[in-house]
Amino acid sequence: MYIPPQANIDTALCELHEALTQFQAQHQDAALIVVGDFNSANLKCAVPNLYQHVTFPTRGNRTLDHCHTPYKDSYKALAHPPFGKSDHAAIFLIPKYKQRDALDDVDWDMFRRSTDDVSEFTEAVVGFIGKLVDDTIPRITIKPWVDRTIREALNSRTAAYSGNMDEYKSAAYGVRRAVREAKRHYGKKLETQFQQSGSRSLWQGLRKITDYGSPPSGLMSADESLANELNTFFARVEATSSSTNASRANANSANASSANANSTSANGTIGAANGACAEPTIEQRPLIIMENDVRRVFKRVNTRKVVGPDGICGRVLKACADQIALVFIDIFNLSLTLGIVLSSFKQSTIVPVPKKP
Repeated sequence: MYIPPQANIDTALCELHEALTQFQAQHQDAALIVVGDFNSANLKCAVPNLYQHVTFPTRGNRTLDHCHTPYKDSYKALAHPPFGKSDHAAIFLIPKYKQRDALDDVDWDMFRRSTDDVSEFTEAVVGFIGKLVDDTIPRITIKPWVDRTIREALNSRTAAYSGNMDEYKSAAYGVRRAVREAKRHYGKKLETQFQQSGSRSLWQGLRKITDYGSPPSGLMSADESLANELNTFFARVEATSSSTNASRANANSANASSANANSTSANGTIGAANGACAEPTIEQRPLIIMENDVRRVFKRVNTRKVVGPDGICGRVLKACADQIALVFIDIFNLSLTLGIVLSSFKQSTIVPVPKKP
């Protein structure tokens, strides 16, 4: 809101009080934040239950811009350089309270009880994490003409804000000049792509001008017979060696059975000569994944890798390893116990890379 310097302050505060009272009556659960250029008006006089959080000058040596909320000491206001040609400082409001992680209070057992099999359980968990990522992480689009000179000019303007005002104006002019030069340089770069004889540079220039992007590649359900044939072909050597090892194991088992039969004791118990039971082999022991193993793998994920079909980037796995490790342990151990390869683990993103002949 804005209260001009020549306005009647008492009338303006009275109208503002009526508007705020009506808003709070209609939206009792909504958060109330009143911001604007109040000049010499003091909203605290009309609405005593609101608290002002801006304590620094916003224009020259005067605090003209205010920020009022119903919560005392709940926000911290920081001064930033003005936007564009404005002579008022930009205000950055930071909550003082520490926000809880959304993954800390998730009831993962609810997903497990509401699904029929482990594949649906995995899809529900992955979908929920992806929804949190979309709602939490902002997506920033950087202009193609933004280069290093613009970033340096912006840093210089920010550094000059707390000093002399003349230096700040000079730095702000430097930012505008750097933007013009960057745009001009980027325009020449596009022109050179059209002047070259290669078709590749021509298509690159057209894509940049039209802002054309490749359509998102959806999941394709191909015929499973081809995958089965490839699996049979590449596994033929292992299958032959496995059958040979199995026949050897059966022969050894038969010999061991005859030996155990000869060593049967008088009371009818069957076992080794000393009566002790044979320990299970390594192949017979169940494979169990521990929590520390999953957490350690998640924290070592390369965040620069491309996102897979599940849509969860490596940065989320690495930053939230402590919160999501427990639920993925259940998924992995269920897959191993039931002997089921999850459907989401069978999906992959294949990008053909064209090469010159």
